[in-house]
Amino acid sequence: MFQETSLLKFHKQMNSREVSKYNRPLWVSMSYRKGGHMTQKRSVVPDKVTVKGKTETINFDEIGITNDFMFGTVFRDKEKCKELLQRILKIRLAEIEVVEPQKVMKTTLIGKGIRIDIYAKDSEGNVYDIEMQTTEETDLHLRTRYYHSEMDSYQIRAGQKYFNLKQSVVIFICTFDPFADDRSIYTFESVCIENKDLVLADKRRTYFVNINGNREGVSEDTTKLLDYFKTGQPTDFYTESIQNEVELIRDDSDWRENYMTIEMKMDQRYEQGKNEGIQLGRSEGEISKERELIAKWLQKGKTIAEIAEDLDRSEEYVKSLICSQE
Repeated sequence: MFQETSLLKFHKQMNSREVSKYNRPLWVSMSYRKGGHMTQKRSVVPDKVTVKGKTETINFDEIGITNDFMFGTVFRDKEKCKELLQRILKIRLAEIEVVEPQKVMKTTLIGKGIRIDIYAKDSEGNVYDIEMQTTEETDLHLRTRYYHSEMDSYQIRAGQKYFNLKQSVVIFICTFDPFADDRSIYTFESVCIENKDLVLADKRRTYFVNINGNREGVSEDTTKLLDYFKTGQPTDFYTESIQNEVELIRDDSDWRENYMTIEMKMDQRYEQGKNEGIQLGRSEGEISKERELIAKWLQKGKTIAEIAEDLDRSEEYVKSLICSQE
């Protein structure tokens, strides 16, 4: 006999609503547990977003854990986030605090700031930025430097002295291999070129997780996590709890509304940027070259104001190019 789960009970409560705010049946999926395994019966009616007369269909049934908005929503749960960090970093954490999902940091360096999927702190004050990356980008390594800098600035503004800065860890979970070396996890820290045994204790470490990489040398629990990210199929209690949460979230009317609002704003920002480029008479190639210049100048330590002056552009324009890869 089927055992009713909390998910089913939740659906029964919500099914009492005849229509959603989008004038369509909202709750159209049910999950049961039989023999310890989840079985599903689902029929999703897609939502639509309209931007400047152009309508885009969103099939929420296709939104999984690798969607960054979904990822940020699921892992704001501190226990899920804690286990994620433990499996990837192979450490044990006593306690963590998830500051807030999709956190926006605003520093004196760049007024607009950057959006972070998950920003967490452990009981010792160490900070973690966890990003879901589905788009293959050539400047990903420079973004990690930028993120570390923002995290340091955030700590200092919060009252921390530079000599008391805690460890900052940036993790990119990639749906592609960022270095084409077929590894599941790439770990980077500052080392002496002349003597690789000498490590610069700057308390910065960067991890790139390749969900498609070779699993040789990867622990069983980490393998199950990466396999879940790759296939969407849970194979243990932890990944099943993540998938259950995904299914609950994508059927939530408030979450859907927020998602559609973000999609609409992103589309509008893209259209505005495209129109500005047309007005300036600039091609994608020219914009790409400017992005490369900005990346190089940031690497050399130039400020946003200095870069804007060199390019003869506004600071807001420079910021928009930096943030356009998010």
